[in-house]
Amino acid sequence: MHLVIMAAGEGSRMRPFTDTTPKPLIQICGKTIIEHNIEPIIELFEEIYLIVKYKKECFIEYFGDTYKWKKIHYIEQGEQSGTGAAILSLDNNIEGDFIVISGDDIYSSDDIVNLTKQPGYATLVKQVENPELFGIFTCDTNWKATEIVEKPTDLSIGNLANIGNHKFDDKIFEMLRSIPLSSRWELEITDLIQYYIGKWQYNVVEAIGRWIPVGYPWDLIKANNEIIGKYSETINKWAIIEPQVNIKWNVYLEEGVILKSGTYIEWNVYLWKWTIIWPNSYIRGNTSIGEHSKIGAFVEVKNSYIGSFSAIPHLSCIGDSIIGNHVNIGGGSKVANLRHDGKNIRVKIKDTLVDSGRYKLGAIIWDNVHLGINTLIYPGRIIPTNWSTIPWEIVK
Repeated sequence: MHLVIMAAGEGSRMRPFTDTTPKPLIQICGKTIIEHNIEPIIELFEEIYLIVKYKKECFIEYFGDTYKWKKIHYIEQGEQSGTGAAILSLDNNIEGDFIVISGDDIYSSDDIVNLTKQPGYATLVKQVENPELFGIFTCDTNWKATEIVEKPTDLSIGNLANIGNHKFDDKIFEMLRSIPLSSRWELEITDLIQYYIGKWQYNVVEAIGRWIPVGYPWDLIKANNEIIGKYSETINKWAIIEPQVNIKWNVYLEEGVILKSGTYIEWNVYLWKWTIIWPNSYIRGNTSIGEHSKIGAFVEVKNSYIGSFSAIPHLSCIGDSIIGNHVNIGGGSKVANLRHDGKNIRVKIKDTLVDSGRYKLGAIIWDNVHLGINTLIYPGRIIPTNWSTIPWEIVK
């Protein structure tokens, strides 16, 4: 059996993050989204097929020809859009059974294993609270699929959502070639699924473990929390911890981390290799900090995702924020994370205000940003890639 990873999309809702990095290659706690999904299950598969297009060179540079001694085939999706088109790009490149997973979201390895054991064609489904946003399956008591409805208005049909993991074989390509384009002028995988449902040849498998959709930048905070929360407390023997450092509850320190005197760290904190925390800083959960990053003296960081090679100098306060790579936060900078009226924070995505679903959300700052000293940022504001501010600037 082969493993297919769909990773061709641009991830436009994740901008500015995806300006520099394809979404499946965004790193959380030292691993890409793809690696979090496939590392525990890689031995089940003969080879890996990565369907790529946007910034395909980034995947080739990162993974090379193999992953964990499994050969990687890079298959470029053509001009035709849609998940069905992505799968069709495998035609004449793959034989036999294969599992398809989305490169965008984070899944439970146990659920993917259960999918591999399913005879015939099948999809992983998960119960959701908002079925109107998903493709929803109906099924009989034996989990044989009876219908799939995209974004149903009749919520009585159920809440078993398609979460983007499927089991197919090379016999599907002939049918895929014959399916007409949808109203969006895309070749949809759901149309293929509906065909096999009509022939009573399609099953659904309920996902019991985690499913973390990573659609918007703030979803990285949720993914951060979920992943760190599953780690056991670990302190690498090559980490340097000076006297008068306090560490409380489930802290994960990688090789080369340096904690200076007076540092206080508590509850679900992940520090990647060669990170330095300077004296008298307070780092609290759920926070991850990437490799070679620096947290200055008297800095507070809480519930935040911080990338690699970034610096948050002295006397700054960062909460509920997402910060990318090679970012420098000017000393004394502050990020607000709460509206005075207690309502959810809204974020401007593609000129539309989107409800983040979070009543606490700080700044969204991506790669190569430089903030002047004492910059003040309102809740939910995006600082674009390569941006800078002047000292005492207020980002409203």
